[in-house]
Amino acid sequence: MQLLSISLGSWLVGSMSLLLVLSAAEGHWATVSGVNSATIIGLVITALLFSLAYAPLLSWLRRRMGGCRPALLFPFASAVILNAPVFLIEILAIGRTLVPSEALACIVTFLLMGTAFGIGFVWNYQDAAL
Repeated sequence: MQLLSISLGSWLVGSMSLLLVLSAAEGHWATVSGVNSATIIGLVITALLFSLAYAPLLSWLRRRMGGCRPALLFPFASAVILNAPVFLIEILAIGRTLVPSEALACIVTFLLMGTAFGIGFVWNYQDAAL
């Protein structure tokens, strides 16, 4: 239950950051009708799926490392290593389906979401027994 709460919390951080960045770029609050709705819906669903995928990776890493030491490894693993395919897809989509600012906003969203999950994971499991 705790991992699900951390996943949903990191998903909310990522989704809110994406809406905030898109709102700042547009000059008004981004709504589903104001932005390509297929893009927003796809990003929200993908972000939710990835936030649920962080838990198995970090649980495996915790067992492998024998705990949550070094603590910075966990946010790095969830933010950069697990999201590497997303970053590659976003970079390759520039000029085809995304403008550079939208791709960068999506990359930053996934970085924030992974970092939030990694920090929550370490905070929750740093003193827990294996």
